Amino acid sequence: MSPAHVLEPTYDALRRRLIAGTWPSGFRLEATKLALDLGVSITPVRDSLNRLSGERLVQATAGIGFHVPRLDAADISQLLDWHEMLLSVGLRRLETGEAQLDIPQGHNGIADQCAILFGSIGMAAGNGELDRAIANAAARLGPYRRMEADLLAGAAAEIDEIDQTARAGSWEALTRLLQQYHARRRAIAPQLAHAVREN
Repeated sequence: MSPAHVLEPTYDALRRRLIAGTWPSGFRLEATKLALDLGVSITPVRDSLNRLSGERLVQATAGIGFHVPRLDAADISQLLDWHEMLLSVGLRRLETGEAQLDIPQGHNGIADQCAILFGSIGMAAGNGELDRAIANAAARLGPYRRMEADLLAGAAAEIDEIDQTARAGSWEALTRLLQQYHARRRAIAPQLAHAVREN
């Protein structure tokens, strides 16, 4: 195992690139090339790729190596379903007044705004497992969210409305908006899968 002072920055760099969609789905992640690119030895890269595989951000295949996961339309739809279910659990805690929602200001596009907004719901729920599950689903959806503005009319305005509704504490309206948000993305899951593959 690599020392933490090398492993953590390597892991963080690879994770950020995966979430940003730096590589298209199915892309082979060669540890040797990544190590050269990051200026580290191959050991922290392999350790990081194994860890990312456990988080399902990387696909590991025995005898073949590591790849960026290739999600098809059904996979994306199921991931969106899971994400919606997780958020609904977090919203139930907010509706009962058991938790307070604090959404940080500022973002860099739709994908970042979604990660901040939905991550805030996970954190507010006060359940570490739920928070980590929402963060993981958000990370896996990251490359697909970056394609939304090109594929969905009014995507940015939709996220702004969800954000404003969440900040206002209008939980019933927020639940409806989140259902619509996920339904719209499930409807374009084939296009999202294609766009990330061609990226």
